Amino acid sequence: MDSIQRLKIRVFNRAGSPLVVHCFSEKAKKEIRDKQQKKAKRAKEERRPREESEAAKYRNADGLECFPVTALKKAIVSAARVMDGIKMTEIRQSLFVDAGNGAMLVPIKRLDGTPHEGVMREDAVTIGISTRGLAYRPEYTEWQAEVLIEFDGRMLSRDQVIALVQAAGFGVGICEGRPEKSSALGWGRFECEVIQ
Repeated sequence: MDSIQRLKIRVFNRAGSPLVVHCFSEKAKKEIRDKQQKKAKRAKEERRPREESEAAKYRNADGLECFPVTALKKAIVSAARVMDGIKMTEIRQSLFVDAGNGAMLVPIKRLDGTPHEGVMREDAVTIGISTRGLAYRPEYTEWQAEVLIEFDGRMLSRDQVIALVQAAGFGVGICEGRPEKSSALGWGRFECEVIQ
């Protein structure tokens, strides 16, 4: 289809806006499965913050720390709310974000281009309605990532796509604590530049 256009972009953190990710660990999935299958509850194990933070990292096949490509696509789609004449359903159908070779995880890099390693952070979180707890997740302070955006030129112009990505970086964000969510910590905000 000759109407398909491509943009390679670099997204990078806005000053003071870290990226905090939280991959759903296998341990958490097992606890949910056990509960749904009405298996007997086990006594709570001693918490191991470092292990929890490591389990919260997304890693690709090469072992690089990443974020899911779907986080960026969802942010771009959500940004359509502030754009006149663009519908979210149209964005979902006519714009796709690729981490490279169809990969679902986007490697997180430092601003100098080297692989980034998240540092553990501890945050008080609300679980359910009124239960408080602590979450241990990796944080990336100064970060960047590169993605390929494919879009249907009959539905969106190049300028509209760039404007959507900029709006997503300013007011939506990606991953944990993003402005779009009720916690609105301002994490995961980003700027972008077109590479090609």
